[in-house]
Amino acid sequence: NLQLWLDFDVQRSIIQVSRGKFILKPVIHVWTVKQTGSVSGKVLPADAESVITVFNSLDSLYAIPGRQGEFKVRGLKTGTYSVFVNAGNGYMDTTITDVKIERNRDTKLPTITLRK
Repeated sequence: NLQLWLDFDVQRSIIQVSRGKFILKPVIHVWTVKQTGSVSGKVLPADAESVITVFNSLDSLYAIPGRQGEFKVRGLKTGTYSVFVNAGNGYMDTTITDVKIERNRDTKLPTITLRK
């Protein structure tokens, strides 16, 4: 059995061709858990309504934490990433650097507690 994951990259799929005119050129990434890694963790408090960006010089992937603040970003190529927490509701943003991603492994981050 082989389980494939599909990721529709909205940011790269919508292209502005002129002022107020856009076209859709779908960008879809296909990957397997065994070929890629993931990063997971928890962001508190949940009322910070954070958006998570996992990025390096080649790629950026996003997640919105669940009700309890948990998140997981899958499909990451092996390498070193940064995790940026874009916080709302008056909380300060934060960035975690040097996050190592390995094939077929989940890199678990300690709980990220945001401050106002």
